[in-house]
Amino acid sequence: MNILWFQRDLRLADHAPLQAAIEAGQPLLLIYCYEPIMLNEGHFNPRHGRFIMESLQDLSNVLKSSGIVLHVFRNDFLAVLQKIHRRYGVGCIFSYREKGLKALEKRNEAIEAFCHENEIDWQASEPLEELPTSANWKKFWQKEMKKKVITPDLSRIKPISVSIGFIEELSIIDTPDQYYIPDFHFQRGGPEQAQDWLNSFLKIRAVQYLEADNNPYLSRYNASRLSPYIAWGNLSVRQIFQACQQAIGEGFYPNALKDFLAHLYKHDHILFTTHQGFACDLLPSEHVGNEDREKLFECWKKGRLGFPLVDASMRCLLETGYLIPRLRLLLLSVLKQRFPEFEAKGLCWLAQHSLDFEPRLFYYYVSQPIASRKYLNPVRESQKMESSIHFLRIWLPELVNLPPRFLHEPWRLRRSEQNRYAVWLGSSYPVPPKEWIPRTIRKKKQLT
Repeated sequence: MNILWFQRDLRLADHAPLQAAIEAGQPLLLIYCYEPIMLNEGHFNPRHGRFIMESLQDLSNVLKSSGIVLHVFRNDFLAVLQKIHRRYGVGCIFSYREKGLKALEKRNEAIEAFCHENEIDWQASEPLEELPTSANWKKFWQKEMKKKVITPDLSRIKPISVSIGFIEELSIIDTPDQYYIPDFHFQRGGPEQAQDWLNSFLKIRAVQYLEADNNPYLSRYNASRLSPYIAWGNLSVRQIFQACQQAIGEGFYPNALKDFLAHLYKHDHILFTTHQGFACDLLPSEHVGNEDREKLFECWKKGRLGFPLVDASMRCLLETGYLIPRLRLLLLSVLKQRFPEFEAKGLCWLAQHSLDFEPRLFYYYVSQPIASRKYLNPVRESQKMESSIHFLRIWLPELVNLPPRFLHEPWRLRRSEQNRYAVWLGSSYPVPPKEWIPRTIRKKKQLT
């Protein structure tokens, strides 16, 4: 028998290992593992587990109609493989090669050693067949993206099922109950949901995509919102590329979609040229924080630091798992500038709460040097970002009564104004440390 092992590739279409497993023509066992080595790595969060569970349910519904069972185990894949091989004998494993974390590399080495020892063929595919020199990267990428998207013929699969008792034997941890509880603040996982988001973007929401890229309010509706589906493999980049090209050919928003394709290319270029991924055991602190600093860091984590755009961004991330890149950069900038001793913990916090967390992409963005002169000014960012007023009033209901001149800088409120607008500094809304408040230059009114 052969095994098809799903990881961050939770789809059926444009799935090279699945197609190779079908072509092999041998009895096939389909597996996904909630692996303790990943659950305990530090970046994992119940929102990720829920997204995976929803994706697995979507896949199971499609496979079930063809009489195929997708087995979900709560154990490390190597432990599952060892027991299955002992009972049934495994000839070949088909999968993509997930990478980016030290824990993954060690796991992959252990699997390779076991396969070599037991004469098991592990065909670990790469999303792209080969990596070219940097000079030819874009041309190569476009060629890869234009290859045919293969929809598998599920009727050719010869499925194998294992008994419920054996599944219980293979599972050593319980899947937390919250994975099964729907939360409509987050995008729902699965290829079907991914396709709906893709279609709505290409045909409807892309109308204001160019404006939404740096607009925190519009981005909720007019950005593509496809990043979690790419991160967890509900859609391949090839599927998105070809659907986008087709939409452009049909006359849907060519300027916006061409700009989106440029972002898609940058995504893949970063992903396949960055070999290290972010792990939560990196970046040990060289500083020791005191109790007051720890309290301020906790305020940053909860969106109660006192800078409206920073707080609104954090609250949005905590509740929805999504932010536009500019706001993520703002949170990162404040973390690096104001809390260098808590940088490792802060990065883990951002990773845990980003629904679209991908180790290599995350590592690339957090490892970019930010010179002190380039730290983002939270007040200036708030004032110059389009529609930031709407964004702030959505996520900071305690400031909803403030006029724009105070909404960006609530610490300017006098006592009488605090009573008028029902905003009491230090009580209903925090005040940042005085030395952190940026100096703003205001134009004097001209005398007439």
